[in-house]
Amino acid sequence: MRALNKLLCSGMLVLSFQVQAKAQTLDGIAAVVNESIITKSELEKQVKMIEKQIQQTSHTTPDRAALEKQVLEHLITTEVQLQMAKRTGIQVDDIALDNAIENIAKQNHMSVTQLREAIAMEGLDYNHYRNNLRHQMIMSQLQQRDLQHDIQVSEQEINQFLQSPNGLGGMITEYRLGHILVPLSEAPSPEELESATQKVQLILEKLKNGAEFAQIALSESKGEHALHGGDLGWRKLPEMPTIFEKIVVNLKVNEIPEPIRSSNGFHVIKLLDKRNAAAVAGNAKTSVRHILIKTNAVTSDNDAKARLSEIRQKILQGEDFGQLAKTHSGDLASASKGGNLGWVSKDVLVPEFSEVMESLAINDVSEPFKSSFGWHIMQVLERKTQTADETALRNKAKEMLQQRKFEEKQQTWARQLRDEAYVVTFEKS
Repeated sequence: MRALNKLLCSGMLVLSFQVQAKAQTLDGIAAVVNESIITKSELEKQVKMIEKQIQQTSHTTPDRAALEKQVLEHLITTEVQLQMAKRTGIQVDDIALDNAIENIAKQNHMSVTQLREAIAMEGLDYNHYRNNLRHQMIMSQLQQRDLQHDIQVSEQEINQFLQSPNGLGGMITEYRLGHILVPLSEAPSPEELESATQKVQLILEKLKNGAEFAQIALSESKGEHALHGGDLGWRKLPEMPTIFEKIVVNLKVNEIPEPIRSSNGFHVIKLLDKRNAAAVAGNAKTSVRHILIKTNAVTSDNDAKARLSEIRQKILQGEDFGQLAKTHSGDLASASKGGNLGWVSKDVLVPEFSEVMESLAINDVSEPFKSSFGWHIMQVLERKTQTADETALRNKAKEMLQQRKFEEKQQTWARQLRDEAYVVTFEKS
């Protein structure tokens, strides 16, 4: 949403909120954002939710004042984008929201009821969770609409990337970065530049003296991931901001290089960890066979598990897996083949099945386990990795380069919307 005319004086704008504000007199106002209000209770609710998340993931208690400041800024940025989405007709109805929640539950191997119970156990309000998710979906649609159509990756860019020293290597190694942004305007004054430089040096001094990176990011960073302690998550080189790419490959874990200057400010980064992701450049396949016992009105979970335990014991004593599968397996398609599923990749299997498959050594027979199909025992026969063909590599490189361009553009776009908005914040009383 474009900002209200900034020539309006603050007194006139605040007067326009008097009717709305009366209903929130007892609640209190944390900020005015164009024609909307962020209440103190809304801010407090969001702070408590994020505070719990931080404590659960990092087992640290964040500085309350710093957290409130970051959360309020996040709410302001969110509100500006939601207002723009509303004015341009972007909506997420209840059906789309319910489908998204169902997908989240499936990804976490839960039913929707179990997801609700898990949210409640964390002390969070389910309706508040739904509302937050709806806002995320609306903003995602807005960003895709306003930014995606301008993002192009040429064949030449893909060629340059794949032929560069970090090309293929950048697709098989993942890096986890911490990030702190000290922002600058597009044409900073000498005073602004000096102030930002001093702030960066102070941040570096604190980090060198043992301050926790996540805590400093939470209190000082203006980056998009500040509320996550500056953690950018696991990324391959093409998924990182361009300015980080050449620096990150030479860093050791826990190393903090000199600050990096870009058009939007100073960046302090730390290599938190790195790992091999060789499966990205190839396609891991597993030859596997199983025996399935389905549950129904006659066969309970306990019955199925007990039957498979007996069958497993027979296999361990020397009986043939294939013959037992033909006799006992409820998977008719594979039973005639001795339970053999052929060569499969984990991404085509249900999570419960792929997790057990990945954990087994070759020729081992698993303990009975349950999936959405019933109860199984499984044996891994062989593993292999097929090298990805050139088309797959080029498509993957293009996808990652597009995502990098999108993120870089999205940050500039969001900051511009925020700068153009009329915002008044109120000190906590």
